[in-house]
Amino acid sequence: MKGKINKVIGEGNIVIPLYILKFFKKLDLSMEEFVFLMYLYNKQDSLDFNPDKIAKDLNMDIMEVMGYVAVLTDKGYITLDVKKSENNVLEEVINLDNFYEKISTFLINFEVESKENTEEKIQSFVEHELGRPLNSLEIKTIDGWKTNNVSDDLIKEALKIALDSGVYNLKFIDRIIVDWCAKGIKNIDELEKDKIMKDTDIVSDIDIGDWNWLDDEEEYITN
Repeated sequence: MKGKINKVIGEGNIVIPLYILKFFKKLDLSMEEFVFLMYLYNKQDSLDFNPDKIAKDLNMDIMEVMGYVAVLTDKGYITLDVKKSENNVLEEVINLDNFYEKISTFLINFEVESKENTEEKIQSFVEHELGRPLNSLEIKTIDGWKTNNVSDDLIKEALKIALDSGVYNLKFIDRIIVDWCAKGIKNIDELEKDKIMKDTDIVSDIDIGDWNWLDDEEEYITN
């Protein structure tokens, strides 16, 4: 069977999208079962259950076709439904809704995990640069930046400006970022376009001389 599958792929009869291929291990399918499923996926517009045609397309016998259909049905990837044709004749069709639902779930979970990993990385970076662990209020502040789609590079730039000015207070960094966001700036490219890359300009806007360091530190500590 493996040789037959390789032949089908080599002839270009089956196209496997990259976004599906990346979740191959999560599908819990053998390579042959996966390729059979991809054959069905490629036939989206003509999914009448026709074992003879499938056997001919994949160069296998009907018993092999029925075996793969049974496996994919048992694993919850496909169902065999009955519908009426235009001539009111009952026909069996292959339904891939379960497969689409599984892939959608994988994609959603992947995006959530990627977002969580990104947040953890920027949090670790900020902790390293400040030389101390962040408290709960500071972590919520960073989460707020990410929720507002502020890029990691922009956060790092604001952190650099603060540290270069001798300020190790996250609330001060937050004021820099809030100032940029108010101007519609959420990444480095937009910052450069706005021509506000000079640290002195940013710092003077925030007015360090009037900053009450004690009150800010007490606020973070008590929270």
